[in-house]
Amino acid sequence: LNLDGSPQGKTAWLSKPYYKAPSGQKEDYVGYPAFKEEQVLGFVDKAFANHWQLLTHVNGDAAIDQLIRAVRAAEDKHGKADRRPVAIHAQTARPEQVEAFQNLGIFPSFFPMHTYYWGDWHRNSVLGPERGRNISPTGWALQRGMIFSSHHDAPVAFPDSMRVLSATVTRVARGSGEVVGPEHRATPLTGLKAMTLWAAYQHFEERSKGSIETGKTADFVVLSDNPLKIDPAKIADIRVLETIKAGQSVYRRSAY
Repeated sequence: LNLDGSPQGKTAWLSKPYYKAPSGQKEDYVGYPAFKEEQVLGFVDKAFANHWQLLTHVNGDAAIDQLIRAVRAAEDKHGKADRRPVAIHAQTARPEQVEAFQNLGIFPSFFPMHTYYWGDWHRNSVLGPERGRNISPTGWALQRGMIFSSHHDAPVAFPDSMRVLSATVTRVARGSGEVVGPEHRATPLTGLKAMTLWAAYQHFEERSKGSIETGKTADFVVLSDNPLKIDPAKIADIRVLETIKAGQSVYRRSAY
């Protein structure tokens, strides 16, 4: 499902007005939903009734509220089960919404690369200083012992896994060089898990993928540096030297 638009484009559905309304909009502009409430309730109810996993695009906190309401109503009707509905992006999730994710078994897939590409824009125009620092609130999930995944959302951002890891760990905005919400920075190991083992869990594939173990698919890469030991500021400069897929080399960097 796709319940709203993007915060950087000021089409995400927020509960409070944008810091600076886009041209042609009033000061109380909050974006807009993609569907009516009864439609969303119906979509989620149908998914739960058929044991379908939901991956739902929700950027604004009003859209996140809508997803939470629908999941809660469907769970009340159909009972608890390991469905792992996913909140894609969850950019502006509030602390109580992250807690609701945990209580309802909603798996957040955050977009930390926003801190690099649009961190300054969020703080200065989209959300303002307070809400802007809390985009992609991985810290609030980690405080609750939750797991999550991270992504690049190509073509919105380039498919650069090392940039994803770098943004998750450092949260440095490319323009100002300032850290966007230091309390939400993750360790390199946590950032790697969000891209591998926890991402596999998101897709019900944790028994066959996500870590290098006997009995799992032999998917892995050889990197130019160790992301667990290198200066975090240099993680984005790490290069993939070789890619192994199902035990076979499918890419090898020419200079390697």
